[in-house]
Amino acid sequence: KEGIDTKNDADAFVFQTEKALEEVGDKIDASEKAAVEADCKALKELLEKVNMDDISDAQIAEIKAGKEKLTQSAQKVFAKMYEQMGAGANAGAGAGPNPGAGADTGAGAGPEGYGSDDVVDGDYKEV
Repeated sequence: KEGIDTKNDADAFVFQTEKALEEVGDKIDASEKAAVEADCKALKELLEKVNMDDISDAQIAEIKAGKEKLTQSAQKVFAKMYEQMGAGANAGAGAGPNPGAGADTGAGAGPEGYGSDDVVDGDYKEV
């Protein structure tokens, strides 16, 4: 059971990572993208070699290690990409005829009692 779950998790993670790379591949450094692709490929090959009817604890550990390596390389690349996107978005925030106009319009302020923890959940019927 653990082997199946581990393999399925790793397989799904490879798929998600590849999909994310396709979407943002042109926005990230080519060498870093290549490293993530190599980790994806290595984990994919490992998953293809594993026989689910006879998976060993060593293979499970190997899959987990491969997934962790891919997680770290992908996280580093995507974190950098999001930082760049965030910097670009913040740089454009002050542009325009009235830079900063309406920036703080009482955010957090609301009607009295707003945000209290006395929430009541209920059902109703239309008659």
